[in-house]
Amino acid sequence: MQADERPKIAERITSARAKLLAAVEGLEAAAWEWRPGDGRWSVRLTLAHVGEAQWSHLEVARRAVAGEPMELPGFELDAWNAAAVAERAAWPVERVLADLDAAQEATLAFLEELDAGQLAVTESHPALGEISIGQTLRIIAVHDSMHRRDIVKLLEEMGERTHGSEAGGS
Repeated sequence: MQADERPKIAERITSARAKLLAAVEGLEAAAWEWRPGDGRWSVRLTLAHVGEAQWSHLEVARRAVAGEPMELPGFELDAWNAAAVAERAAWPVERVLADLDAAQEATLAFLEELDAGQLAVTESHPALGEISIGQTLRIIAVHDSMHRRDIVKLLEEMGERTHGSEAGGS
């Protein structure tokens, strides 16, 4: 008999999202939009990407459960991400945060509907190749954690540039 990994996966997804949102709690409007000169996304755009990616991972997992693999011939991750963020570029912070909440709720509801055996079903993930549904869902937490680190770094850079210019002007 296979152990039920659903509670562990749900905890990882929930914990990673809580940490991600804690990193942006109380940000002023300028901090949501600040972008370094190297073309990286702002905090708002990073979170828009995180939401879209969660919806995409969820779709891959749903299709695998239904026996309908997600086929994207010529898939290129960077182009996919750029296009997805461009579609959400005009979304205000409130909509980005609401989308993150909706994606999280849908993911946890989907996870709850699965039986333990379905987590082991393998699928062809467009970016990662053959992985299990459980692994696909775990990736959501890893992805949140990765982008939390990106956001923390971005905010540190913003602070250094803001404080550095203030200190230089004294």
